[in-house]
Amino acid sequence: MPLERINWIDHAKGVCIVLIVAMYATSGYTDLVGQSSWMNAVVAWAEPALMPAFFFLSALFLNLSVFGPTRHFLDRKILHFAYFYMVWLLIQNLALAPLAFPGAILTALVSPPDSLLLVYMLIVFHAVTRLFRFLPTQKVFVFAALLQVAFATGWIDTGWIVANQLGAWFVFFYAGFVAAPHVFELADRVNGHAQELWKVLLGWAAVNAAFVALNVSDLPLISLALGFAGTGAIIALGLLLCRIKWLAVLGHAGRHCLVIYLTFSIPVIVLQHALAANGRVGDAGLACLVITLGGVAMPLIFHRLVRATPLNFVYKRPGSLRLRNARNHSKASLLPPPPTSASKA
Repeated sequence: MPLERINWIDHAKGVCIVLIVAMYATSGYTDLVGQSSWMNAVVAWAEPALMPAFFFLSALFLNLSVFGPTRHFLDRKILHFAYFYMVWLLIQNLALAPLAFPGAILTALVSPPDSLLLVYMLIVFHAVTRLFRFLPTQKVFVFAALLQVAFATGWIDTGWIVANQLGAWFVFFYAGFVAAPHVFELADRVNGHAQELWKVLLGWAAVNAAFVALNVSDLPLISLALGFAGTGAIIALGLLLCRIKWLAVLGHAGRHCLVIYLTFSIPVIVLQHALAANGRVGDAGLACLVITLGGVAMPLIFHRLVRATPLNFVYKRPGSLRLRNARNHSKASLLPPPPTSASKA
């Protein structure tokens, strides 16, 4: 697979992680000040595509390990995410809710907090996909799609967040896994057709906004269709934005998306309370935007500051906590290999 493709994936992931931070920043600030803003509308518009695209993109390279040796898979896809989940669960509880410690830790082993839910679900999705890897892909996809419809209708509600999230989002993760070769092929074919892609994106944006405005975007089948349409739109956006040099920062954020996700909740909560108490930012939407930008930038700054220090263990798993004889076990950080000079061209 040519390394040039990494760039558009990084930019698509960058779009996702910025919107994820915006969603948390906007929701929390709105609750604090009791005032909605234009950022609420932006987040509501993006929501049908956000989680589907994130999980779809997360599975594009799963073929590299899901059919490999069990020890390698466990080390790279299960223990890898479990380590960072536990480390940041401890950090977040000590920083934000020390009085609830250690009860909150025990609860989070089976019921993850919102701030770490995506990491927990990545562990679950990787494990389930490994179990299903030899089953007919079409049947698994249809079953996962029906499950998503059942959860969207409310026919199934287990009362357990992990099972509910599995039913709601696994179809998109599995689709990313099975459709990866076709996605890369299609990306190659449409790459270079910027005008046509912008027209398609504008059409999608208008249709998606209409469904959101009509308050039907979460209905059965509609939510499934909007999820896949939005995923395609974010991939197209990644293809377009990776051509804009000054937006390389977005690709940088996408490549560090798990660094940002693990870290952002602490600076976001601090900024939310600071701006709500200060009151100098009169526009609630602008305040949410400032919090979002801070929630993206501060984790990147912190990661850069600690990566050459003993504190780097929060972003890179120590060798002593890796499985022995696991293939490629040296790649235990959160980050993929950096693009080569060819991929930056």
